[in-house]
Amino acid sequence: MPKQSDPRDQYDALAGRSEEINGFLRFYRERVEFPSFLRALGSVSGKRVLDVGCGEGVYARLAKQKGAAHVEGVDVSGGLIGIAQSVEDEQPMGISYHVHHAAHMPMLGDFDVAIAVNVLHYAESLEVLSEMCERIAAHLVPGGRLLAYVGNAKCDPGTVADLGFSLDLPPDAEEGDPFTVSIRSTPPASVSVRYWKPQTVARAVKASGFTDVKWEPMVAEPTAGDDTELLERCAKSPISLLLSARKL
Repeated sequence: MPKQSDPRDQYDALAGRSEEINGFLRFYRERVEFPSFLRALGSVSGKRVLDVGCGEGVYARLAKQKGAAHVEGVDVSGGLIGIAQSVEDEQPMGISYHVHHAAHMPMLGDFDVAIAVNVLHYAESLEVLSEMCERIAAHLVPGGRLLAYVGNAKCDPGTVADLGFSLDLPPDAEEGDPFTVSIRSTPPASVSVRYWKPQTVARAVKASGFTDVKWEPMVAEPTAGDDTELLERCAKSPISLLLSARKL
């Protein structure tokens, strides 16, 4: 099993396959991930938003489209930031992008909302997980909100397979152990993440100065012709769990 503690090399290697990978992600993202996120987020009109682990800038652009006054994105992968910047250059929205590790971000300003989509489960230790949460908290004004998707290592294997993914999680995995998440493309697109229980992530967030820490309900919004049974399973056993919290 690969033991890559830093996602930089993994995502830099996959950056050239972004269009193919996004094709696999689109169904789940548009029917479950986006609707659940926007439901929990509420209005961002006029707010300052920081997207931590922004990747290609998908959520940064979504926040801007929803009326955010100022958006900045941060990611450890220079390759993915390059893609995000290329989109910004072609379709300017006023979003700034930076290459930084979530645990070591310099202060970029004061923000009302922080987004962290599938980032925290890359922490290779409890110490790094705490550092990530602390750096995110440092960027938020009092009362600022955090919304974080965290990989659900215990999601239903059948649902995962039907979506075109696979999880290589040993049955005896302990917290902090690496495991592989793959998209069943040709060849497979794989990344190594870490196994953290939801309650461990929630404790780290709370210890970093957050309150109202909770797991938001996941919803599915099918369109005509969709496999509604699959979407119901996705909402019941999602690939990622959605945590929300508010800075003290």
